[in-house]
Amino acid sequence: MKKKTKEALKETFVTVFSGLVLNWPLSLGFLYLSFDILELSTFAASIWVTAGFTLVAIARVFTIRMYYMKDE
Repeated sequence: MKKKTKEALKETFVTVFSGLVLNWPLSLGFLYLSFDILELSTFAASIWVTAGFTLVAIARVFTIRMYYMKDE
């Protein structure tokens, strides 16, 4: 396997599994905030949670990508 392919695979695993590790507790927090604290409807909560996940994902993937680009 080429070095570039191995690096891409490694970056992919880091991205996916960091999402797994971060998203479960994040989802609990967002759902608690949405339903118990803010008392939002299901529709409003889904918008809130989706927006939160999107912002966290952008920051997470950007950070990981910048880490792997520094070696190029």
